[in-house]
Amino acid sequence: MKFYGRKGQGALEYMQTYGWAILAVLIVGIVLWQLGAFGQHSTVNRATGFAKIKVLEPSIRYDSTTDNLTFRIINGESMHIRIEGSTAGGDCNESDISNPSLDGGQTSIVTCTGCTDLDAGESFDVPVSFYYRIKIASDIIHRNDTGHIIGIAE
Repeated sequence: MKFYGRKGQGALEYMQTYGWAILAVLIVGIVLWQLGAFGQHSTVNRATGFAKIKVLEPSIRYDSTTDNLTFRIINGESMHIRIEGSTAGGDCNESDISNPSLDGGQTSIVTCTGCTDLDAGESFDVPVSFYYRIKIASDIIHRNDTGHIIGIAE
């Protein structure tokens, strides 16, 4: 059998050489995308770490004129809870809950005061902890839920 050209081998070498480079660029791009480098996640206010007391992310607002952080929480437990206290740290010092007694699915507004003087467009990070109790039969169980409120001041 006689070969008149080695075009097939040249094409295969070309695909191998540039194929690996393209694959490496795709992998790096996917990793950066998963880390949030290309999305809206870098500028959207969000809450992380909370287990049972959920933060409604669209309600997170840091007002740069009053230097207060407000957000709405929802009771993710299936039963009545009583929030006995909450603490804030990082860019804010204090937190206050409008309604500390919540049935399952009920919401309440949390206001963090004593916050750092931020201008519009600056980022904030506020760790928040909620201390609450649940009554199961005749037992009272004390729990806590901790997370971070992260975002951009308005």
